[in-house]
Amino acid sequence: MNKFYFSILFVICIFFVGCTNNSQNTKDSKSDSIEVIEDDFEDLYGLPRYLNHVAGHKECDSIVGNFTGLGLDTIYIESREVEDKDDDLGLGVKYFAISSNPAIPEVELFGCPSDPPLIVLEGDVDGDGRDEWGYLHTWLTSQWRLYRIFNYNPQNKKWRFLFYDNENSRFLETCEFFRSSGLDIVEKGPRPGLIKINYMTDGVDAEIRDTIIAPTYTTINKNNW
Repeated sequence: MNKFYFSILFVICIFFVGCTNNSQNTKDSKSDSIEVIEDDFEDLYGLPRYLNHVAGHKECDSIVGNFTGLGLDTIYIESREVEDKDDDLGLGVKYFAISSNPAIPEVELFGCPSDPPLIVLEGDVDGDGRDEWGYLHTWLTSQWRLYRIFNYNPQNKKWRFLFYDNENSRFLETCEFFRSSGLDIVEKGPRPGLIKINYMTDGVDAEIRDTIIAPTYTTINKNNW
């Protein structure tokens, strides 16, 4: 009888030792997988990789293109300290896209110091003989980011929005899922005078779509900036 109870006790001990070991192995494997996920999907600042970036874009701090239609020029990003922090948010820095060509005006870019904005050479997407460029507004919170794309107006030598959303469209407002899809936001249209925009719809049935649409060539002012 004593041998019988001893055998049962021995089996129970072996069972619990086995569960503990398996549990430890499972925990270690899970931890390893979490580290891989963090490495794959977070940037150097610990933020999700496409919180402030677009997988389908080549984002740079300087680009070269034929923006005026008269030859190649360079546009690059310059950061400037703001002594009185008059940038409304107290960041102490502002960003600008500038060029050494005096005919190309500077453009203020919006973003956060922990993940500064970068610019994208779009090429001549509207077929007017001049290259467009754009950038994604970077920030720390929320997942929604506005993409802005610019076209040079040779008549007044100023930048304007190639396309500007109105109350009926939100084509250039992007969510993180769309930005991680690998799609370019704005592409060359099927013929001059048209552009293609890839976007994602809202709601529980959200899906990625595209539209062929005419540029709005919207003048930049304090109300739409």
